[in-house]
Amino acid sequence: MLWYKSWRESRVRFLLSAALIAGMCLMYSLFESRLYPGVAHETPRVRNYIQYIHWTVFGGATRGILQLSCLLLGLGGLQRDRSQGTLGYTLALPVSRTMLVLQRAGIGLAQVFVLSLFPPFLVTGASLLMHQHLPLAYGLPFIPLWTIGGFTTYALSFLCSVLIPSEYGALACAYVIYIFTLAAARHPRIAGYHLHVADFMSGNAPHQLDPHTTLWTGMYPMAPLFGFFAAGLFMVAAATLVTRRQDL
Repeated sequence: MLWYKSWRESRVRFLLSAALIAGMCLMYSLFESRLYPGVAHETPRVRNYIQYIHWTVFGGATRGILQLSCLLLGLGGLQRDRSQGTLGYTLALPVSRTMLVLQRAGIGLAQVFVLSLFPPFLVTGASLLMHQHLPLAYGLPFIPLWTIGGFTTYALSFLCSVLIPSEYGALACAYVIYIFTLAAARHPRIAGYHLHVADFMSGNAPHQLDPHTTLWTGMYPMAPLFGFFAAGLFMVAAATLVTRRQDL
């Protein structure tokens, strides 16, 4: 019941996000002959098909769309129920507020995971149709990076939606904080800790992808994986504590 409720609240945003991400993956793969020259001209580092796909999908615009989608998916919860007049029904369900929050976070994590599956399989299949070589093994390692990085982004919006009654206000707050953290992570005193979630999801943190070939080096970012996942869990835990004490 609770899982279905959370799904109904977010299904339109999820389906739109899935359609947009899938569309971008197919566009960049199927229309590579038209798009590649422009991308290569604007980005000197793009010298072959794999670098083109990384720049446009795994480490470029498509990855950015996933993160924006995660900000949208994180909205909702009891504050939304209150604004829609369904709070009484939700609180009358035979479950605790903690379970209401945790199941919503679980649905969000599952949705981010599903969205992360699209690029490796769609791009690999479309590349085969266009007679381009892109091994599935190249795209698969991005799935954990997109899932964990996306969940961290989702958790930020999730927490803001608990603290701020207005959905638009929560989204604006989450977006501003997200942009600020990206900018702060570039600061020379902080850059060495590799806290830039977009770089993490793109595989651009040190020793993951070779900066010249954009191929995997064999070094996988296990510590950042656990670190970003812990950050997401911390924000979900904070949202849970706030929700338990809120006077709704």
